[in-house]
Amino acid sequence: MSLQPPEIFARIYARHGHRCPMSTLGGILGQAAMRWLDDDDELTAIYHSRTCALDGIAETTGCSEENGRLSVASDGRHCLILQTPQTRIELEITEEALELSGQYRSLCNRLELGWDALEPAEQTRRRSEMDAMLDSLLPQFWQAEETTLIRKVDS
Repeated sequence: MSLQPPEIFARIYARHGHRCPMSTLGGILGQAAMRWLDDDDELTAIYHSRTCALDGIAETTGCSEENGRLSVASDGRHCLILQTPQTRIELEITEEALELSGQYRSLCNRLELGWDALEPAEQTRRRSEMDAMLDSLLPQFWQAEETTLIRKVDS
């Protein structure tokens, strides 16, 4: 990786096992939601899609499936509800951010076709192409205005 991520994202990628747009967006979603709520022993979260975003949410909020404070309601929305007994915030990833993430996923899907049959040199070339896109995309997410990546849901 040629660019060093901000410390919170380095922790997210370590937890997740690799860099990716959705774990990054999950982290941004979790950070934004935490600005609305106090860290609380009774803090719980619901995310509406089983994606890589869960690791970003877990790292930034402390709510995880492992500790029983994060649940998944798989209805396909990229929406986080974070709540305490007194307060609730609902945020979602914007279409613009999902489109950028989807461009990376499309590239990976194309380049990973027939992966096991590829020569090692071709695998390396394709991995470099995917890494180059991440090196371009992830800093855009780290530095973007929050409102271009997430929005508050009126509930």
